[in-house]
Amino acid sequence: MKLFTTVLVYLFILTIRRLSGKPITTYIKSKYGKTALDTFRRTEKLSYRSKKLQKDIKFLNLCKYYDVIPKFLNFRVHNPVFESTQIYRSWCFVLLDREISNQKKKETVITDKLNKDYLNLKSILSPLDYICITRLINNNVHKKMVKVDNIHSNKLLKLGIDVKKKVDKNKVIFNFSDKNLSEEQKDILSHGLDYCLPPTKVSFHKFFLYFEKLCNNLKNCDIYNNTFNNVTSNISTIANNTFKKFSRQGKQSNDAENFTSPLQTLKNDETITITKPDKGRGVVILNKHDYHQKLLSILDDHSKFKKITTKISTHLLYLEDKLKRLLRAIKPSIGESTYNFLSTSGSQPGRLYGLPKVHKPNIPLRPIISSIGTFNYNTAKFLVPIISPLTTNQYTIENSTAFANEITSLDLEQPSTMASFDVESLFTNVPLLETTEIIVDNIQTTHLNKFGLTKDSFKKLLNIAAHHSVFSYNDDLYMQTDGVAMGSPLGPSYANAFLCHREINWLKQCPPEFRPVYYRRYIDDTFVLFKHPSHVNLFLNYLNSKHQCIKFTCETQLNNQLPFLDTYVTIDNGRFHTSIYRKPTFTGLGLHFLSNIPYIYKINSIRTLITRAYNLCSNWSSFHNEMKFLNNFFVSNGYPLHLFDKITKTFLCNKFSIPPTVHTAKRDHRYVKLPFMGRLSFEVRKQLRTLLQNHYPQMKFTFVFNNSNTIANFLKTAYEMPL
Repeated sequence: MKLFTTVLVYLFILTIRRLSGKPITTYIKSKYGKTALDTFRRTEKLSYRSKKLQKDIKFLNLCKYYDVIPKFLNFRVHNPVFESTQIYRSWCFVLLDREISNQKKKETVITDKLNKDYLNLKSILSPLDYICITRLINNNVHKKMVKVDNIHSNKLLKLGIDVKKKVDKNKVIFNFSDKNLSEEQKDILSHGLDYCLPPTKVSFHKFFLYFEKLCNNLKNCDIYNNTFNNVTSNISTIANNTFKKFSRQGKQSNDAENFTSPLQTLKNDETITITKPDKGRGVVILNKHDYHQKLLSILDDHSKFKKITTKISTHLLYLEDKLKRLLRAIKPSIGESTYNFLSTSGSQPGRLYGLPKVHKPNIPLRPIISSIGTFNYNTAKFLVPIISPLTTNQYTIENSTAFANEITSLDLEQPSTMASFDVESLFTNVPLLETTEIIVDNIQTTHLNKFGLTKDSFKKLLNIAAHHSVFSYNDDLYMQTDGVAMGSPLGPSYANAFLCHREINWLKQCPPEFRPVYYRRYIDDTFVLFKHPSHVNLFLNYLNSKHQCIKFTCETQLNNQLPFLDTYVTIDNGRFHTSIYRKPTFTGLGLHFLSNIPYIYKINSIRTLITRAYNLCSNWSSFHNEMKFLNNFFVSNGYPLHLFDKITKTFLCNKFSIPPTVHTAKRDHRYVKLPFMGRLSFEVRKQLRTLLQNHYPQMKFTFVFNNSNTIANFLKTAYEMPL
């Protein structure tokens, strides 16, 4: 076999040398005749036209996605003012759709002709000549396509779209597996696992479930009940018509399949695991064996996890029955609706997966337990607002904006040393039994009575919600015996309740010699100010001696600067200034503009980061630098050049102008979740909004669109697929 390969390579080299000595057309004509030469020329021409049409279609689709009109589609009107109207633009987009459709038809016809010519060429030429000549055709076409790409890029740039500026693939993709990725696969993965694709099909049952939930939501409305049957009938008609219309459109569109086809080999590869990093946005690829061994090593900690030998279905039925017995006993006090919300059947165990810490040696995993669908998930959600009074105190901060406002208003009389303290693995180290006792002892009975609970029933619900965290991995069932699970609704509440109770005593008992002058905490991160640098280690040692389960690490200021949460705190002449801080794990990946989600979501992603910059930057110099960074960030993620500037201008104008006060009657706010199917979704929203406003004027309906057709779902990533 090795000898045969060597001979084949040798003959291939001889053929290349023979071809390089004379023009290819002369060689084909002299050896195979004029018919072969005509076939070669026709094949090369059709190959170029086919590739050119594919590039043209891609260019037109980009114009469509970016909501811009190519210049050749602009038509003349009598009055130039009409060119800025919505009607004119709508007709331009009709022409754009027709142009895309025509080009696709041409591309199909030319591809069929090209395949026939390749077959003819293969039948005429020798195998080695066919390989060399097809490679030559592909190389010639590729050189021409580079010019076509440059032409299209320049056209898009004039329209305000910079397609050449992209995120760094090497920063976004972390490949720790033995799998080698092609450049095409890297290009697609660099969009991120959350990148949404156009849905090609929708589940019949899931689709109509959205509309059934809407009808069920309206059933609770007290007034206009006499029109309920009429409304549900109209909703049913809208749903049926939409499903039929989408089914017809879905069969005609194959954009998603074309986009993800290079990832098919990754999807089918059973030796790798694809997931997201623990911090930052990106794509992590691990060998499945390594991923599996790292999770098993975490589960081998018998002080935190216990393997359950009972059959999974049997154990879940036991837990469901235990919850139902308690709920039946307290049903008269909590009410029918709460009882139905907390009662469960047909539950599933939690799902364990690991997020790789790509910034640490040996790539350890952070264990996450997805609790959605577990028997006690709704119970945990119900208990969170009840516990909330115990999760804050005078030392906690609500968010980074509150911290920035507070720290910049400080005016300390003497120099201070900044330090930040972090609790190691807080969630898994929170002592469950101790924290439950703290919560039960400190909760007010009058507060519990508002929810129909006594201290005894409240404690029993806490035990069920926090002490029976069961999950499956590798077809085995486990229970977390201590600590709270990351992924449980009760996780942050338990962690905060424990630290809120303990830190008050720790600070009171702290020796005054090194007691901090300022102390603020957000979950496991604490910002502290000391009178002298030597006090930092003294306070660290003091905290680490207070509880056997809780250990702190510390970071001190460097050059009068210290990062805390997502702010960068600077001391300058005794005053504190804040700016935006990004961790080294920041990859530059954000929500891509071409992701198949509503346009308003993309606009809001810009508004959110501009608002964050405005709130966290304490001076205009920092704000200006952040705006320059964000402009580059959004352009790298596919946003039009002008869009960021436009939204920034609108944001600042609104900040420095007082809008008129509009007094309106308060209305009941309801959310309606719908699947996102492109422009068809907006038609459905318009029909439903008109219908609901006519029959329920006392209610305000906000429509939320959802597209689960992501790259992550296509690849069946570790955090999406059942384990």
